[in-house]
Amino acid sequence: MTPGAESVPFDVEDVPGYAGAIFDHLVAQPDLMRLRPWKLLERPSATGLEPDAFRHKAAKVADAQQRGEVAEEMEPADLLTMVLAAAQAWFWAAEGVDPKEVSQSWSPQRLDLHRSAASRPPDG
Repeated sequence: MTPGAESVPFDVEDVPGYAGAIFDHLVAQPDLMRLRPWKLLERPSATGLEPDAFRHKAAKVADAQQRGEVAEEMEPADLLTMVLAAAQAWFWAAEGVDPKEVSQSWSPQRLDLHRSAASRPPDG
């Protein structure tokens, strides 16, 4: 499995599942989130497969929106960005914000809660 843009298959018919799969991938390979800020310092713009992979996924979202399969409230690129951000959010959160939870933040129960929050489909 590649560590970059195509490490998790994108399924426009299951966008919440995609967010969950990204979350799982990052739990399995936590170094990826540590490398990301370093990469952004050295090369702040998208490189390699990133731009093409993102455009391809955004085009799939746009097609699904036109077919009425995905809500149209957001632009395709914005929707995809929000999904990616939700899947990664817990990895950017500061450890130890709540002293009671420091030892629990990476427990299986806590990870289940975080994954559920990141991959929950919108109410509607």
